[in-house]
Amino acid sequence: MKKSEIKEIEPWGVNIPFIFLAIAYWALGSLSLPLNWSYHPYFMMLGAYALYFGMIQRLFFPAKNYLALHIASLIFLAIPIYYFQIIASVALAITEVKALLDLRNYGYNAKKLPINALVLSSPFASIITWLLYPNYWLLITPLLLYILGVNVGVFSVNLRTRPVFGLYQLPIFLIIISSYFFPILFPFIGVVYFLTIYRKTFTFKNTSAISSLLSLIVIPLLSLYFGDFVHAFTLGIMSTLFFSCITYSTSRYNYDKIVISIILSDLAYILRFFYFKISGIFWVIAVLYFLYLIRDNFYLTSIKLGLSMRFIRMQKESHESP
Repeated sequence: MKKSEIKEIEPWGVNIPFIFLAIAYWALGSLSLPLNWSYHPYFMMLGAYALYFGMIQRLFFPAKNYLALHIASLIFLAIPIYYFQIIASVALAITEVKALLDLRNYGYNAKKLPINALVLSSPFASIITWLLYPNYWLLITPLLLYILGVNVGVFSVNLRTRPVFGLYQLPIFLIIISSYFFPILFPFIGVVYFLTIYRKTFTFKNTSAISSLLSLIVIPLLSLYFGDFVHAFTLGIMSTLFFSCITYSTSRYNYDKIVISIILSDLAYILRFFYFKISGIFWVIAVLYFLYLIRDNFYLTSIKLGLSMRFIRMQKESHESP
């Protein structure tokens, strides 16, 4: 019996066009405030979803043979009419299913791989939440599933926390779902998350990882006093954890510097209750500095190969050296 040929994964920088789209949406969302447009929450949420779509595809199914589905989800997400976000979410879910079915072709045994249930459930949650638009509180759910799921690995490597997968992620899953029905539970998401991933080997050695974990715990707890759970999520969880995991996965050599963006984003949440007019400036600076740290990924060669130019140069130099 002839063995099936194992295919080689050929990735590309699928996340980069989505990062550009996220910045465009966030720019529109920011401009909508002084212009008195009513689209601020919609554009800002679309920016968050653009980052999410780009990174889940980059980390979990970046192969070029899914290019048509990658482009489809990008195009539909780029149309600011919520019906198209439903279609984009369907395209993302199809990509995930196809990638999971293709695992064997790439030489993987699906039964032996750790299952990040939080991440893998997020595309289907995205379909449901966009079907129920304009429930903005519900739109937070898929983003929480993804960023809390994907950062399990980041925290495990940098803080030596427990790498929880499969059923071990259940406490995190339950607090996320329960927070939609009972918003008063939202401030405790970070606490439940930390208790779930904590183990005795926990270390404080990485400043960026510690700052993002503290942001996840402290900012939601502060929302018990300040209120505004949505901005506690966008500034204290979504922004900080995306800054952390994107920088770590694409520009690891700059990971220690992302602590600045994390602190600025947290300050943006706190200051909005004291100096609202200037609070947004802190978040804008945080985003710009984040983009500066990952700038090596914006070259055409980087997008083509799915690698930072610095990594590409390092590989080239190692091959040329005797």
